[in-house]
Amino acid sequence: MRELQAAGPTFGHVTEQHVISKVVLKRFTEQSGPHRGLICPFRLKYPHARHRLVGADGCAKVDNFVAWASASVERLWKQTEDRLPGALAAMEAGTLFGNAGHVSIIKAAIALHFARSKATQVIHARVWAETVERGRKRWMTDNRGLLVHLFYREKGLYPAGDEALGIFVDEIMELSHTLAGSGALWRERIESLYLQTRSITDAAGLEILTAGNGEFLIGDVPGLTVRADRAGVGVLGGIALAEAQSVFLPLGPKHAAALGPANKIIRLTSGQVAEVNARQLRGAIDYVYLRPESPLMDTVRSFAEQRKHFTGTVAA
Repeated sequence: MRELQAAGPTFGHVTEQHVISKVVLKRFTEQSGPHRGLICPFRLKYPHARHRLVGADGCAKVDNFVAWASASVERLWKQTEDRLPGALAAMEAGTLFGNAGHVSIIKAAIALHFARSKATQVIHARVWAETVERGRKRWMTDNRGLLVHLFYREKGLYPAGDEALGIFVDEIMELSHTLAGSGALWRERIESLYLQTRSITDAAGLEILTAGNGEFLIGDVPGLTVRADRAGVGVLGGIALAEAQSVFLPLGPKHAAALGPANKIIRLTSGQVAEVNARQLRGAIDYVYLRPESPLMDTVRSFAEQRKHFTGTVAA
């Protein structure tokens, strides 16, 4: 934490940050025809809008996703992303499992897309808010005697009541609020979560899922935790990393990766492909990405219509 404070909020800052690696996004672009090199960012809140096609560089980006010393964490991501094209090429060629380094990089990509996620950022904000509230209550109840003593030592008089004590608690917690507001705590959390996830992915087997006659899409929360006995997906669906049976990550229209008990290639039926896509749709916060000519466009639009009808808004 001292290193983060020393680095400062603008030290080596990168404003626009991808939450999906560009090398993965490029695999979801149209490969030929008039839309070659373009991808459709389908915003689920607007199912009937005309979605502007863009290149991989122009989508799945969040301004100031990591607001504090972001360049250093971008360098950490780069260690995986620079080696990902070679691993993906080996996957396409069917030689992936003959190279332990390539296997390790695909598993690192799963960890990266789980940690570097808008969903984990939402959970971080919720946990922090709950931590602050619990801490404030402890000061006002369990540690009230100490708080009164500190108040007297600092102010030279006894507090007039709860309002004065509450203001004093806020003064005590000001540094923590400053660190959270600056993004320093999130910067520390995202790196520690990535390293924690790497330890889990490194110990697991890798399953490469192939789509056969179907194809995959990818959501803006692509690295999703799943359990067979749960309807929800991802951390926002109530499945924490520690209790997940697997973590899925689409790698292109024809391939996805998942953690499993052993390294193997699995050819999915059309129904299984549809379920993987349904999970991506349910786990997405705002966008899904797919080829402009993808046959999945109607499926995505239908899902977006239903979600808007039942919720009236997109989950945040």
